[in-house]
Amino acid sequence: MSKKFCGGIFYDPKIMIELGIDHPVSLLYYITKKDEYFGIEIVKIQHNEDSKITREVGNIIDISKKEDDVLRIIEKLKKYYVTPVVMGDVIADMKYEITPRR
Repeated sequence: MSKKFCGGIFYDPKIMIELGIDHPVSLLYYITKKDEYFGIEIVKIQHNEDSKITREVGNIIDISKKEDDVLRIIEKLKKYYVTPVVMGDVIADMKYEITPRR
């Protein structure tokens, strides 16, 4: 499987306050390719008060055969700060936007 970085974001300070998060959180978004299917990988990196870093990774490898469809989804995921924990549900809801090619 190959992957390409598609951008990253830090949690907005306003969101951190709303969620009660005291330490920086970043989300990294990748497009992946395995065989003829494109997918998405999200990596959440959180810094803790004891200087430890925790990583959370989520992958969905078979979203579409069309790279443009997956890139559009990634842009929406970035806009709404989608994390690895909820990515499966969010992407399942978004799949209606993808028109299968037969």
